[in-house]
Amino acid sequence: MKHTRSLYAQVLHLAIVMAGILFVTACSQQDDLVIPVEPSYADPQVKLDEFRQKLSSATDGWQGLLTPKKGKMFTLFFTLDNAGQVSMLADADTVAAKTFSRSKYRVEITQRVNASVLFAEGSNLERIPSSVDKEYAYQYSLGDTLFLLGSQYGDVLKLIKATAGERQAYESRQLKNSMQQIAKYLSTLRYLSFQPEPGKIIQFSLNPLARSVYNTYLEQRAKFFGSDYSYSPHGIVLKTSPNIGGYVPTEILWDAAKGSLYTNYKGQRMELQSSTLPAIPLHYLLGDEYSPGTVVPSPYAQRMPGWSPKFQTQWLIDDNALMKQLNLALYYMLLDLHVKENTMDLYIYYVTPESEFVRGKFPYTFSKTDDGIYTFTPLAIETGTEEGDNAARVKDHLPNILGAINQNRFHIEFYDAYAELGGLIPQYLSVDDTDIYFTGFFY
Repeated sequence: MKHTRSLYAQVLHLAIVMAGILFVTACSQQDDLVIPVEPSYADPQVKLDEFRQKLSSATDGWQGLLTPKKGKMFTLFFTLDNAGQVSMLADADTVAAKTFSRSKYRVEITQRVNASVLFAEGSNLERIPSSVDKEYAYQYSLGDTLFLLGSQYGDVLKLIKATAGERQAYESRQLKNSMQQIAKYLSTLRYLSFQPEPGKIIQFSLNPLARSVYNTYLEQRAKFFGSDYSYSPHGIVLKTSPNIGGYVPTEILWDAAKGSLYTNYKGQRMELQSSTLPAIPLHYLLGDEYSPGTVVPSPYAQRMPGWSPKFQTQWLIDDNALMKQLNLALYYMLLDLHVKENTMDLYIYYVTPESEFVRGKFPYTFSKTDDGIYTFTPLAIETGTEEGDNAARVKDHLPNILGAINQNRFHIEFYDAYAELGGLIPQYLSVDDTDIYFTGFFY
């Protein structure tokens, strides 16, 4: 029985194979059963003709935004003539922004399928600091905007058809003027901001050397955005546009008559106000944009600006007593806030007679009001640990320094120390005793 089933299976298998062979043979003899496969792209020549027609339609030239795969964004403006010449400006530097380069270009099929424009040697693309593509393949269009992709590096080139007025702006050197005037203006200030609504602050920090802008946005809590930018005849163009509560800035505009920057917020012009300190209070930014820790050095180690005479006197009383009574040199105090946990570790660093550098740890909890008033509550020292024992060793000899922290509520604010130290530092200001305030370094 088993042998019979095996033989039956062999015969069945042979029949299936033979049927398959006969079917394939029959199909191969019938032309009407051949199914053609369409290519996944259109005829390259059709695409090339379309690209040529679109390029030649810009009688007043093209404005370009070039975004290299690596590096910053750059603004281009160029015109193409029928003799294969391209005249180009670029905001790579002020020379390239005012002086048209004149070089050859070609529009042709590359890699057998790509409709591409190729810029020959001698164009202002060569003045861009990083190496960028010279050959760009046409991808698609949206209205009067063309999107191209570099063939070597994958750089993105967005071309927007220029108007007669825009062409005139480029030809009258407004791109170069914009670069020079804005860069000079930004070198004189630190922060720009505007407050479109109560409780909402939008701040810009622009770096003309890095061609970058950093946005801080406050509405109940702080949010942060960053972008590179390039110049235009009318201001600067952002590489990425954050959505800030319905405000999506694509550019920041330059008012040459006023010598200042402005933006449009929901259809309304908003002047950007300059300031030496950030417009957004520090307590919103601790733990995000700024480190929450503050190192407070002994006046014997470094004199700090922004100390009140009273706090300095209190510090020196404890500092001198520690040396006189225990022969320990107080080095600095560290207020290390853990923002999410609402705890703080206060560290006292000191040097022993054996020149050993040690630290004692004083644990705290803290609370903060909506307007940024901090209340610090000391916890028990963890004796039996090295840092706890180091803290217990000096605790009774620091009544003024520890008392200032334990008995006062504080605002933590920015202090302008650019003149003395070259930057911003944090400052603690007592709410309960206006004669107590001190500064340190962000840690």
